[in-house]
Amino acid sequence: MPKPVVDKEAMIQLLETIRSTFPHLEMRLECNHPDVDLKLDIPRQHGMKFDVNVNLQDDELHLSAGHFWLEWFPCSDAAVVEAFRKAVHGLLSGELRILEYYRGKRAIKAELQRPYRGGWETMGTWSRPSLPFPWRVITKELRNTVT
Repeated sequence: MPKPVVDKEAMIQLLETIRSTFPHLEMRLECNHPDVDLKLDIPRQHGMKFDVNVNLQDDELHLSAGHFWLEWFPCSDAAVVEAFRKAVHGLLSGELRILEYYRGKRAIKAELQRPYRGGWETMGTWSRPSLPFPWRVITKELRNTVT
């Protein structure tokens, strides 16, 4: 199967737009990373309670923060790219949050959530297989205070 054709310049522009929206945040863009096509690292800093990584791998845009990790694809679809951009902006601004679930000290699930009708709605979920041990599940909220 042929490798998908991705407009790398458009993806660089997407990452530059994220950087320009939050000019007070330190961000490192790598256009020639050996493992991914593009990589934007946003380290923990004032207003940021956790590191964020955004990257392009073939035709997939990836977002990872804390124990959360999710991909959006294909990045040739403008609606997919816009949903990804909104997720990154929302997470960086503090509008969105990540809710992590732990059994003991092990993270078993993480959800990207947005405000919805006075509560929260899950937009995406990362999880790993977990046996239902008798330990209770503890949740931890990751939410930035960047404005």
